[in-house]
Amino acid sequence: MNGIDVSKHNGTVDWAKVDASGIDFALIRAGYGNNISQKDPKFEENMQGALARGLHTGVYWFSYAVSPDEAKIEANVCSQIIAPYKGKIDFPIAFDYEYESMNYARQHGVTPTNALIDSIGRAFLDTMKANGWFVCLYTNIDFIRTGRFTAETLAKYDLWLADYSGAPDYSCGLQQTGSTGSVPGISGYVDTDVAFKDYPSIIRAGGYNGFAVSPSTAVNIDTTMDISYAHGQYYIIKTTSPLPVTVTAGTGGVVTVVPFPRTGNDQLFALVAIGQLGQETGIYTSVTGESPLKRFKYRIK
Repeated sequence: MNGIDVSKHNGTVDWAKVDASGIDFALIRAGYGNNISQKDPKFEENMQGALARGLHTGVYWFSYAVSPDEAKIEANVCSQIIAPYKGKIDFPIAFDYEYESMNYARQHGVTPTNALIDSIGRAFLDTMKANGWFVCLYTNIDFIRTGRFTAETLAKYDLWLADYSGAPDYSCGLQQTGSTGSVPGISGYVDTDVAFKDYPSIIRAGGYNGFAVSPSTAVNIDTTMDISYAHGQYYIIKTTSPLPVTVTAGTGGVVTVVPFPRTGNDQLFALVAIGQLGQETGIYTSVTGESPLKRFKYRIK
């Protein structure tokens, strides 16, 4: 899936244009520091705009913590800000500690040793996990090579890697691929990202972020990004669940769903485009006893 990460520095975003451009997810800055007053002034606008267009969303918090205890405070402030979006955020909550964070520590009489940086990161991420969120660590190749975070820490958490050299030089679930992207609906440069994991399915299956989904009945699906097909064409998805799965289109007259025979826990469904140019519908999955869950949008092109 292709995405962007945004903050107040990107100004007012036209999320309808962003959505139409093919962006699948947005990682939105909730704020920075350890006080509720440091909430990103564009957070609500960006979150609501992205969700209104059906984009997958995650959050990041820029850290100025100079101790593990302060990192825990930052995490609790972040949790407070994003609490209204429990059950809607389906990408990770990221801890963002950068060179500016190190400079801030030095200016306040604290030497940001590798051991301290590592302990600050773990304190934030573990606190967010305890608060019920799926987390990841944002970092770059230089921080990895210079040991800012230990191998144990890098293995413990999902990784959002800033690496602009092409394919990622270190295994990661998310890669920030550039800082000079151009996306319709955003004035000036924007950070661009790629997701290598199906985070919406992972988060929902684990019951993170307030998603009331039991692992015993969760539906895994091989497609979560939006798709576009012409009238008469079809696309096949694969679902995996211990229970029989129902796939539906939210809007009638756009897509016909044709189920294939179930094999074990797996089942294929053909999604046939029957609508007219420009029409779109959400595609939902469900099992007995659970409400349909929107997985992606299907557009007629």
